[in-house]
Amino acid sequence: MTRTAIRPRRRVRDTRALLGTLGRYWFAIFPVARAELAHWRRRAAVIPDEALRRHALETLADEHLNAEGAAVFAVLAPRRRRALVVRLLVRYQLMYDYLDTLTEQRVVAPLHASRHLHRALTAALGERPPSSYYAHYPHADDGGYLSELVDGCSAAFEALPAAGSVAPIALRAARRCAEGQSRNHAAMLTSESTLSRWASCATPAGSGLRWWETAAAAGSSLAIHALLASAADPALSATEAERVERAYWPWINGLNTLLESMIDAPHDIATANHSYVEHYATAHLMADRLDEIAARATRAARRLPHSEVHAAILAGMAAFYLAAPEAQLPAAHPAADRVRRRLGANVGLPLAMLRARRRLRRQRLRWR
Repeated sequence: MTRTAIRPRRRVRDTRALLGTLGRYWFAIFPVARAELAHWRRRAAVIPDEALRRHALETLADEHLNAEGAAVFAVLAPRRRRALVVRLLVRYQLMYDYLDTLTEQRVVAPLHASRHLHRALTAALGERPPSSYYAHYPHADDGGYLSELVDGCSAAFEALPAAGSVAPIALRAARRCAEGQSRNHAAMLTSESTLSRWASCATPAGSGLRWWETAAAAGSSLAIHALLASAADPALSATEAERVERAYWPWINGLNTLLESMIDAPHDIATANHSYVEHYATAHLMADRLDEIAARATRAARRLPHSEVHAAILAGMAAFYLAAPEAQLPAAHPAADRVRRRLGANVGLPLAMLRARRRLRRQRLRWR
């Protein structure tokens, strides 16, 4: 069969998978995710330490869309385990974002503090936790908030039928994520040299990735979410879990963080935060590189079982960032346009829905 004949069939399958993914998300997954977030808002509101309480509530207010987005991976889970997987994904992403908020603060010995806090990412997947996550942090009395997130993730993960097959691969992904995040946040407060050296060593051979692209990919939680959702399949083998990790690391992970960095660039420049995309010499070079990474991400998704679902998730992730107003700024628009065209028709519907949702949120805020 010729490539010309294959493309219409693929478009039909992609469209069907996208509509199915969106339907399952809005009607079965989104309500569970919102209820889980509401629970953690109530829990965060009673954290004893004022600074930690403020950081936890700010994370929930500012980053809740990340947790809602992470929940989309639950479409990969069988129906009877889907609610459990949603709660696991929301807890894990909420924990990730809370740690991100904490380690962005100016503290003494930032790398030690961040590494110790980020051990929560691996403890949630079965690794032995430290005596205190806050050992090098100036605040510690969270009333058990972080430990409860860790324990909630651990209990949900252990209840999944393929957890034993997935755990070693998910732990490897979590360790890489913890190290990438820790070094990135330390670079904000000290020097990026330790981040660049580590990322250069971590760059997969033959990938052609720049060190900051590897660092960006390392800091993404998408590979972990894909693995956690895959653990709901009782037939999943360790070999198949390895395939999932190879698809997301580094390509889908990298595209995720670089798009986020692209729309965050104005804020990062204004606040002296470390920005991955600022390492590109020009907007057109950034467009070339993100186009290449998007192409590799698309091919990686196509090689997986349930490839149309993974392609729909990839399109939804990209649309989340492309819908942001910052994606239309002169520095970002060439890259945003190239990525949108590279990912094809799959992006159109989620992009339109997310833009409409943003407009509705702005109107509600004006009415208030």
